[in-house]
Amino acid sequence: MVIPAMDYINEVFMTGMLDEEWFDPSIRAAVGLAKKTLNKYYSLMDTSDLYHIVMVLHPRHKLEYFRHAKWEADWIKTASDLVRNTYETSYASREVHLTILWPRDSHLTNRYQDCSTNIFDRLPSLSKVDCMSMADELDSYLATSVEDINVGDTIQWWSEHQSMYPHL
Repeated sequence: MVIPAMDYINEVFMTGMLDEEWFDPSIRAAVGLAKKTLNKYYSLMDTSDLYHIVMVLHPRHKLEYFRHAKWEADWIKTASDLVRNTYETSYASREVHLTILWPRDSHLTNRYQDCSTNIFDRLPSLSKVDCMSMADELDSYLATSVEDINVGDTIQWWSEHQSMYPHL
């Protein structure tokens, strides 16, 4: 993820700039110039809603990343509001069509063994009422704890949770 990587690099650069005992002034000056360049590009992320949304929708981060990194409360609220507004205006009211896996897709049915092959078992009118689906999906998602998943497994996580959060 770009934001955590840039936060880490920024922290390392700050440490390097301040450590007069270990680093020569020319090294500290070079680190200072690199930090200035990094911050130039880092600040451009503030103009991209996508970076904020991706961080909040990553199950390992959510809003906890920003709290843990001690970001300003106003910025965290802005990120939360941005995700909320995007969700409500673009996704919450969309009709969702979940893919039904058929027996001939054996490589897929092995992965999702809990899916029934009888399409009548999946009729919405016969399904159990899921209390969480009656609540706001975004609130439900944000109310759960962050999950310890590998960064590269995010799409798989969302695929596996598609029925739980079909609009997100």
